[in-house]
Amino acid sequence: MPLFIYKFIIYLLLPLAILKLIYRGLKNPDYLLHWGERFAIFPKNKEHEWEGKTTVWFHCVSVGETKAINTLISNLIKKYPKINFLISHGTPTGRNVDLPKSSKIHRCYLPYDTGYAAKRFIEFYKPRLGLLIEKELWPNLINQCNIHDVPITLISGRMSDESLKKYFLCKSVYAKLLGQLDGIHVQYKDDKKNFRKLTKAPINIMGNLKLDVRPPKNIINRIKILKSQLKIKNQFVILASSTRKGEEEEIINLISNLNLKKCVLIIVPRHPERFNIVAKIFEKRKISYLRRSTHKSFTKTPEYILGDSMGELYEYYGLANLAIIGGSILDYGCQNPIESLSMQVPTAVGPSIYNFKDIIEAAEIEGTLTRFSKIKDLEKIIDKLLKYKIKKNSTSEKNSKKLLSQTKKTTQAVENIISQYF
Repeated sequence: MPLFIYKFIIYLLLPLAILKLIYRGLKNPDYLLHWGERFAIFPKNKEHEWEGKTTVWFHCVSVGETKAINTLISNLIKKYPKINFLISHGTPTGRNVDLPKSSKIHRCYLPYDTGYAAKRFIEFYKPRLGLLIEKELWPNLINQCNIHDVPITLISGRMSDESLKKYFLCKSVYAKLLGQLDGIHVQYKDDKKNFRKLTKAPINIMGNLKLDVRPPKNIINRIKILKSQLKIKNQFVILASSTRKGEEEEIINLISNLNLKKCVLIIVPRHPERFNIVAKIFEKRKISYLRRSTHKSFTKTPEYILGDSMGELYEYYGLANLAIIGGSILDYGCQNPIESLSMQVPTAVGPSIYNFKDIIEAAEIEGTLTRFSKIKDLEKIIDKLLKYKIKKNSTSEKNSKKLLSQTKKTTQAVENIISQYF
């Protein structure tokens, strides 16, 4: 499919994208903010501010990618104090993720991939270097980078078998597109194999940038505060983190049917716009629960908690005796398990793992993670943890640190790429 056909299709789909944005905005008002950026409508009186600046641009579509560059950005600010860093996003949750406090960091939405919007974005911000994280391959955007002589590189790229099937529908476009990149740096061998089916361009393996995530420095104190607020003492805490549509029902059904004593289930949905939906699941089943967002402190320990607050996931992991990683129970490919592993929490993932296949398999070998095929299998995992009162031990902690130590090289690899231009 030639590029001009792609451009035509994008313009046809634009009204649907606007309707989708409005629909999401009804559930999460943050989607209704900064609309101008999504159409590359920027203040004319601000354009001169980017004149003469040296800007490195990262595109981090959502939460995981934004968290992944936290350590990297901290290092780069120290190494290049005169460089500005532009972070573009696709979702409000990504844009709301905390990054290091610095006047050199700027945030915006990446505009929809029309030819005009991509051109306007590049001409307004004038980046000296662009880095796309994972699989954000937008034809008009990359084409405009080439026209304006902006080097653009894919870092921590991934290509699952499922994604490859979609890209193959427009193979000619993406083959040309990948050839326009100044570098293709992927996570693992399987990613390289799938990218190779689309391009003959050089491909390097660098690892997964999302794995270079570390708990906040003050996390121990924050866990103590949350534990006190939730009135948790010796209860067995099960955390279902980053759950996706359809998974909450399965987890709630399982735990409620087990009738566990002194047990607390905390459910943290992946997307904020689903908080109210999950609340209705509890209400439909007539299960008494409390929402974290409406209770800074509880009078007694609740059996069910809806974790609808932002920025407390590490604290929840610190409380957990078992963490169930969402996106793995149904076919979503699994959410990032690294935060749980970094906190040395017994971790369980379901059958769908294609987004983090390599790290999950490595963690399973090291004994820091358990796989289950069906939701009923969680009963055995919970029973074992209850029986032996396992939370973490020196062996699992050692193995977790060993696993995580292998990820630091990915951040260093990105720093090396950037150093070639400055």
